[in-house]
Amino acid sequence: MSQELLYLYGSLLILLVLIVAQAANTVITNGISYGVGPRDEPAETNAFGGRAKRAVANHMEGLALFGFAILILEVSGLNSGLSTMGAALYFWARLAYGPIYLLGVPWIRTIVWTVGLIGTLIVYYVIGVAAF
Repeated sequence: MSQELLYLYGSLLILLVLIVAQAANTVITNGISYGVGPRDEPAETNAFGGRAKRAVANHMEGLALFGFAILILEVSGLNSGLSTMGAALYFWARLAYGPIYLLGVPWIRTIVWTVGLIGTLIVYYVIGVAAF
């Protein structure tokens, strides 16, 4: 398995952890009966729950852009040192981003998000150079 695919797998694990954090907060805030019930009514939320929901949504958006790029890279056999570096930047930035977002840390969150985006753009660059 390539390094890029390992970073993609790690990014999926980060998403899983964020989803579990969001679900756990929902159950803690609303009780176990809400957690196992039909959830016909919207859950009550707190600041952490709101950040968890936004962190999951943000991670899914970034993962869609990154994940498909990694799959295109793999299918095309375009792996290189540069694509590995881009994937590593994305993964490590996203690993840091989750806790930073959940803790509500301003400014650093945006800087870390930007590093992850740069990692994704590097992978896009590698694909784009080969395509043209």
